[in-house]
Amino acid sequence: MNTTADSTPIGGVFATIGLLTAVFAVTRAIQFVSVYLLPSRIARYAHTTNGQPPWALVTGASDGIGRGFAAELAKQGFNLVLHGRNRAKLSSVMAQLQERHPDRSFRILIADASRVACLNCIRPPPGHAHSHEHDDPSAPAGPTDFDALRTALDGLNLTVLVNNAGGGAVNPTFLSLGESSEARITGNVSLNALFPLHLTRALLPTLRRNSPSLVLNVSSLADNGLPLLVSYCASKRFLLTMTEAVVREMKLLGRGGDVELLGIRVGKTTNTAYFTEKPSFFTPDSQTMARAALEKAGYGHGVVVGYWAHALQHILIKSMPLWVKDRAFIAAVQMEAANDRKTT
Repeated sequence: MNTTADSTPIGGVFATIGLLTAVFAVTRAIQFVSVYLLPSRIARYAHTTNGQPPWALVTGASDGIGRGFAAELAKQGFNLVLHGRNRAKLSSVMAQLQERHPDRSFRILIADASRVACLNCIRPPPGHAHSHEHDDPSAPAGPTDFDALRTALDGLNLTVLVNNAGGGAVNPTFLSLGESSEARITGNVSLNALFPLHLTRALLPTLRRNSPSLVLNVSSLADNGLPLLVSYCASKRFLLTMTEAVVREMKLLGRGGDVELLGIRVGKTTNTAYFTEKPSFFTPDSQTMARAALEKAGYGHGVVVGYWAHALQHILIKSMPLWVKDRAFIAAVQMEAANDRKTT
């Protein structure tokens, strides 16, 4: 009599589980690869509405990835609204884009993303002055008025919103939670989480009306949790949770129409305020990163890593045992913090 495990009911169950596991693994591998091989569909959002050309709003457009998004979207046929808090820097970016794309239209939108209203409820500690090296002296000093921002965009066929403005606190960049002031933490959360949340809320009716349209939320691989960067990491994770929640909410309320929300995790890039070294295998320049992110639009991916080499890093991070991940993150932050102290 054949009494091997394979001939028993339990053996059959394990064989089925093994087969399903293999099928699942292959399916996930195919899905992963396809994300980075599929052709760009960003053109589906570059449509006219009632004869009006398409517009895209890029927050944090004065440098880094935001500037890369603006350049790529202009190449793809969009007029651009360039947001930032420094009019001079934005004017310089606009002039360069206008020279390269004389058939496009450009506007500037000034707003300090770190001044969402709740920040004004917190009194700065003694001796602390709330200031930003990129502030525009002519910009309003009060909290951000999202109704005014929406009104400033009235009449435009806005079909793309890129929530890119963000970053960590500075001077110093690396600081423990216990040493961080209320103003430092709240300003950083305002910049990375509250500003894109409120801006999306304010502009969703416009984007639904002009659909098909896109909201692209730029997050970071740092949302895996890095020490001494607590408010930055947590607020970047907030942005991706917001992306998924808004999609489901619009479906629940039957208001989705054809508005895609896409969350993009971004790793280290060059040509930013933080990193200026030459591009490498795992460190693309900011415009390459922006192009890669836009190529993910149009497929309903939800939340993805924008650049394929960063995706490999993300897989490695997720596969690490917790103790290995803890040691790796601590060592990486110690090295970056040491470099930061040398340059400040």
